[in-house]
Amino acid sequence: MSEPEALYVLLAPAGQLCGNGQLRESIYERRARRGEDYPMWYLTPELVQKFNLYENSNYEAVIAKDSSAIAWLKLRFGGERTTTQIDIDELWKHASSPPEPDLRRDIGLKKNKQN
Repeated sequence: MSEPEALYVLLAPAGQLCGNGQLRESIYERRARRGEDYPMWYLTPELVQKFNLYENSNYEAVIAKDSSAIAWLKLRFGGERTTTQIDIDELWKHASSPPEPDLRRDIGLKKNKQN
C-alpha cells in the first residue's frame, strides 16, 4: 500500500458520466497519448461507496491527479467537483478499467410491414 495522495474527483448520478461512451473514449485517448499509467480512474457506484466518496449509493465518479482533466470533464459532463485523499495503488487495483461500453441502441426508423 502506498501513502494516500490528494486527488481530484468528479461525482455525478450513475450514467451521467459513462452513459454514452464518451468517458470511456476519453480515458482510452489519454492513456494512448500519455501512457497506460495515466492517473485517471473511473469508479462505479459500488466503488464510490467502497472508497467512501459520496453518501448517495447511486453516484459514479472519475478521479485524476490532474486538476485540469477533472475541470474539462466537468465542463463536458457536469457533476460535482471535489478532492480526496486516497491510495493510488488501491485505485489501480479496483478502478483501473474504463467504464463498460455503452449499450448500442437501434435508432433507425422502423418500417411497418404491410401485406
